Amino acid sequence: MKSFLRKVVEGSGISPSEICSRSFKENFEDAVNIEWYNKTDYYEAIFYKNSLEHIAVFSLTGTLSEYRFNLPTEYLPEPIKNMALQKGEIMNTVLRNKGNMLEYELIVKDKEFKRNLIVFSDLGNIIEERKL
Repeated sequence: MKSFLRKVVEGSGISPSEICSRSFKENFEDAVNIEWYNKTDYYEAIFYKNSLEHIAVFSLTGTLSEYRFNLPTEYLPEPIKNMALQKGEIMNTVLRNKGNMLEYELIVKDKEFKRNLIVFSDLGNIIEERKL
């Protein structure tokens, strides 16, 4: 418990490479509360922008490969929202941008209270659907 609280107060203690740091500033200039994590072959930054939590993934060479953030349901495109609501109640929505391709990752609870993960393309096509 003590180490968890220390991490919350002091941060992760990870500093990204200079090239990753520069790329982050170019892409997310008004980000706040930035936490960096060093994974095996990439850096991950968790931060807030416009009062929303974001996660950005950078290659070791500084290329932004993916970012995602929790999207309020009211900002979902109507066709995607309507398709999801036919399957149940929308519990959570994440917008993912992978290589300039948008995807919407939703957790939907069906009538039997079972949660399902549904990933939509930006055109409203279902890319993946599975029970959680």
